[in-house]
Amino acid sequence: MRKTACVFYTVFTLFIMSGCAPTRIWISSPAFGTVENQVFNAQFLPLRNDKNFINEFRLVVWNKSDKDLEIDWSATRYIHKGRDFGRFIFEGIDADNVNNPPSDIVPAGGNLLRVIAPVRLIAWKPMKSNVRQTSGFSAGPVPEGESGIALVTRHKGQLIRETLTVNISIEVK
Repeated sequence: MRKTACVFYTVFTLFIMSGCAPTRIWISSPAFGTVENQVFNAQFLPLRNDKNFINEFRLVVWNKSDKDLEIDWSATRYIHKGRDFGRFIFEGIDADNVNNPPSDIVPAGGNLLRVIAPVRLIAWKPMKSNVRQTSGFSAGPVPEGESGIALVTRHKGQLIRETLTVNISIEVK
């Protein structure tokens, strides 16, 4: 009887302890980065997408001018701890054009919303859609520390560079 009770309490304790494993949650401070100049406003927001970790960012650019604004994705970079950590990837980019992504045009008075992920943090995955074979990607967790975007735009032939950053930390609960 004593042996059975010991086994029961051991199994019960292991069961309870497994449910109490710490959870790691990625936190952004501030919640999003912003920039405003005479030509545009931009917001850079970390996203968790039903996960505990941040793996993507939402970039929104509002063109305040009366001329089109070009976002140069070939020159725009992911910044981690103040250093260039490569390009971003987003819907419409695949293995064939990841090194030469097309620019986006934000029309005069309009806006652009893109969900983007750092190329260095993605994994390519094959996906089947009916008969046609297409490729996709899965964004991995963003590391702790400063994360941001060095956004490169062109307006009326002039190059405009702006940097938006947030600090990512991991909280254990």
